[in-house]
Amino acid sequence: MPLYSLWPSAPGGAHNLATIRGPKHKICRTVGYCLYDSPRCPSKKRPYAAGHRSDSRRRKKSAFGEQLLEKQKLRLSYGMLEKQFYRTYDRASHMKGNKADNFMFLLESRLMTLIYRLGLARSIFDARQLINHGHVVVDGKQVDIPSYQVKAGQVIGLRDKAKNLDRITYAVENRQSSSIPPYLELQADNVSAKFLGINSIVDVPVTRINVQKIIEFYSK
Repeated sequence: MPLYSLWPSAPGGAHNLATIRGPKHKICRTVGYCLYDSPRCPSKKRPYAAGHRSDSRRRKKSAFGEQLLEKQKLRLSYGMLEKQFYRTYDRASHMKGNKADNFMFLLESRLMTLIYRLGLARSIFDARQLINHGHVVVDGKQVDIPSYQVKAGQVIGLRDKAKNLDRITYAVENRQSSSIPPYLELQADNVSAKFLGINSIVDVPVTRINVQKIIEFYSK
């Protein structure tokens, strides 16, 4: 089953990841592992697509199929719509330097991504909701745009009223300091961090995705 058929359409026919009401983990079953780092994901026990028998042989994907799958995996990992995702790629393609690295740097510097990396949300979707509800600040000013591109030197965090929310307390208590990437400098309040900028693609905590195949997919 194609990845794009795994969730309901939003009004107007667009697929809106921000309003998914169905089980997101059907997507994980399709790609064979959990995209959202959830311990309850069924792909943890069944790391293969629905309907697939472990003792059967799967048909090898074409080059295009492999590229499409990698694109969908990365896009869904960042909780983005197709149009948003392509715009980010297009911007990266016009920047100097390595296109794949630039693409990942832009994806990682989105406010929604950094709030998730900071451990203030249990999932990328929770991070989007925190921002949409006005709980997040950048340099002390409220920002309610999940796709906001954070610049090096800016400090991201939470409004004072949001710091005692049960969901925040739970997320922070269960956060592992080792999971915070090196380009986020945790501040004294334990719920804010300075974005230092990403110097190396090695620091980006994205694995099992071949970004070069995505570049090839869009370069055709």
